Formats: sequence, C-alpha cells, structure tokens
Amino acid sequence: MKRTILAAILVLTLPAAAQYGLRRLPPVAQEAVPPDVPATDPEPAFPLRFHIFAARWGGLSWRNHGYGSANLLDAAGPRGFDFAYECDSPFIANETPDQNYQARWKKQPYDLEILTSEVGTGKTHTCKLRLAPEVRPFDATNAARYIHGVSSSMRVVWRDPDFAYEVATPGYPVQFHVLDGQRREEGPTDYGWGTANLADPSTRTPLQGADYHYECNSGFLTSSQLDNYYQGHWIKPGHELELLLQRPGSDKVDKCDVTVDLHPQAYPERRPSRQPAQSQSPSAEPALVRPAAPAT
Repeated sequence: MKRTILAAILVLTLPAAAQYGLRRLPPVAQEAVPPDVPATDPEPAFPLRFHIFAARWGGLSWRNHGYGSANLLDAAGPRGFDFAYECDSPFIANETPDQNYQARWKKQPYDLEILTSEVGTGKTHTCKLRLAPEVRPFDATNAARYIHGVSSSMRVVWRDPDFAYEVATPGYPVQFHVLDGQRREEGPTDYGWGTANLADPSTRTPLQGADYHYECNSGFLTSSQLDNYYQGHWIKPGHELELLLQRPGSDKVDKCDVTVDLHPQAYPERRPSRQPAQSQSPSAEPALVRPAAPAT
C-alpha cells in the first residue's frame, strides 16, 4: 500500500516539476534497489520450477522492470524462454544448477508468475513474467550473459524489449546473431545500435561482421543463446534488413528494419557463458546453426 501511495504521489508531481521548474528526483541506480531471491519454503500453489540463467533490471523501490532468460522445468522436460517484466521487486538469476524459482501459469504459454523472497526478512512477493518461447532449452555452456543494463529513469514508461522469433520462416534466410546491443526509448520509438554477425545460407555468403542501428516501434536485445539468431531478409542487399521479432507475453511477431555496415571478418563472440565450455581462440566465430523447429 505504501509503495502504491508513493508511486501515485511521484507520478502526479512529475508534471508539476516540468511546469514550474521544480527539481526532479534523480534516477535510482540499479544497485540501490535490493533484488529478491528464490523463496525456499515450498508453496503448493506454485507447482512449477523456473531456472533463471540471466536477469537484468532497473527501476525504483516501487517500480522495477527487466528481462532475462530461463528454463521451465516440468514433466515435459526443460523448455527455454526469454522473459520481460515490470514488478514491485526485481530478482536475481539462480546461482547454482539445482536452485529454481517456484512458479505457476497465469496464461499458458505466455504469462508465468514466480515466487520471490526479500533478503533478510523472508517476506515473499510475486512477479508476472511475459514469456517468449525458445525452440530449445538453455544450458550452462550456451546461455549468454546480458552485458548491458536497463534504464532506471522515471521519465520513461517501461516498454518490453522483443526477442528473436525462432520458428523457421520461409523468406527470411538471413541469420543475424546479435553480439552486443543498446536500446533507448523515446516516445513511441525504440532506437538501437550494436554489433552482430551475419550469414545468408541462401546465397552461401560467408559469415560477416556487421555494425547496425534501427528506429522501430519495438526494440530488441542481444541473442540470448550463443548460437541463436534473428531471422531476416534483405530490403536493400548489403545495407538494410527486415528482422522478425517475438513479442513477449503473446504470439505477436513484430518486424524491424535494420541498417547495417558489413565487414569482411566476423566479430568474435565476446560474451561469456555462465560456465564457459572449452576455451576457444579469441577470433573464433560463433556457429550459427538453426535448432530444429518444434513439431506442429
């Protein structure tokens, strides 16, 4: 209740601050908001287990938002998901392979609720995650860490990022593996830029490095697995791509036009996995291999 009242007061005072020149409160750094951890006491109402490999967040004590990647563990075996959320409390990734969050479906297969716990008090919270399915589960050697952060600005309404749409789609042969990226929200538009590797099996084009930027209604993140990619096709060969994006929390597929500058050599994979596999040469190229599409 106190958080809700504080949120209402701050929201109402921001327009006045802009109109009368009052001093705005500075954004709160991510580290200033203590994240929750998995709740340890069994809760029968949360029968599922959700193992989080990567989690990023930003925000304030009453409004936190973020994204990450995880496996849902149930009788069907592990299933991979990317997720985004906006909740009262952020939360960390699981530290060990046997640690999980208790979870339950809110709207299968796109909305999942997890149970978290405050450090030091044991007070539990719930958070609804908006999911985007992966075609295969994550594992310790293939789960990429997100190396960029999340805005904590109060002046920007949080908008979920999109993820790679991974069901094989005819007409989108280009494989766009995003190594590093940033996104900024301004009004209805997302602006983004970063580095990627690009391959086009339809023309047998060798793997190339790419610097990219975009202005789209929905921005997107780095590839959450070390060998997955965004599907695309050329609008202007060698210069402009259309990518397919999965919107978390629904079956909606978005599209984004991306401008690229190509380089003859591929960029090295610089993002460490949770538990790196055998060491590779710094110039090793990521293997862009399409996982098998789920049976229909």
